[in-house]
Amino acid sequence: MTEIHLRNLDLNLLRVFMALLEEQSATRAGERLGLTQSAVSHSLGRLRLALGDDLFVRGAAGLQATPRALEISQPVRAALKLLEEAVAPARFDPATTERVFNVAASAYACSVLMPGVVRRLLDEAPGAKLHLLAPSPNLAEDLDRGWLDMVIGGFDHVAGRFTHTPLFEDTGVWVVRAGHPVLSKPISDKVLAKLPRLLISSPDAPRTDRRGVDLQRIANWSESYALGGVTLREVEGPISVPDPYSALVMVGETDVAALMPRRLAMLAQEAGRVVVIESTGEAPPFTIGAVVRGGEGGSVEWLLRLICEVAAAL
Repeated sequence: MTEIHLRNLDLNLLRVFMALLEEQSATRAGERLGLTQSAVSHSLGRLRLALGDDLFVRGAAGLQATPRALEISQPVRAALKLLEEAVAPARFDPATTERVFNVAASAYACSVLMPGVVRRLLDEAPGAKLHLLAPSPNLAEDLDRGWLDMVIGGFDHVAGRFTHTPLFEDTGVWVVRAGHPVLSKPISDKVLAKLPRLLISSPDAPRTDRRGVDLQRIANWSESYALGGVTLREVEGPISVPDPYSALVMVGETDVAALMPRRLAMLAQEAGRVVVIESTGEAPPFTIGAVVRGGEGGSVEWLLRLICEVAAAL
């Protein structure tokens, strides 16, 4: 940003910019800031003139950020946050906060990790609210806009403007229903290979090369596993489901076998729903991590530290 740009900007314009980015509506941005729609539109005009870009264009879902707006969103957010922290009367206090945390996490991560997180929150931050949301295809944009505070999952690629913190690793194990006829004799890969197999295929997993995506989730962690000398990526299973929970229901009611994340499979075995069968081949681990905006501090930094502590105890 050049000197002439800075002469045409003030903090109120930057606050309007962030409100428009997150609300996608001049009316809602005005309501949030206590401004009229006309005042918001006037501020947007000054921003466009100062930065030489439209910043927001009208689309089917409301005002859509231009590439330039998304490019500057993180440093603008970080700068405003630093100013807020500089004049804040006190540091973040979990015991008194009423902060709402919005976290995107898969059903698997919610089952394995989040019960411990919720217990800690109820004890240490009883006034806080935690909204756990299903991951969407627009995770990077939702983080940039401030709609999400954190994303938890497995990732193939994380853009440099975000911070990725590994939480824990997991491996795969085979599961069959309790009482399955195959359990009456020793089980080998040869025996498993003869069973009908169920594959878990996430509906939002990338189907094409998406290396340009800023936050790319793992497409299929199980593809590297082999059964009967054949890798699963080479096997077209007769049945596929979109998530591990659908797989557990299917396994529990039929004679199919499925490869599941170990921690989730062990929970199901403890409940008497399935029997876990260790993989005899190499079991390559996959990593579950947390992604936040770069430079986050205060409440988000506290939540991330809490989640890391819970994950370390798994």
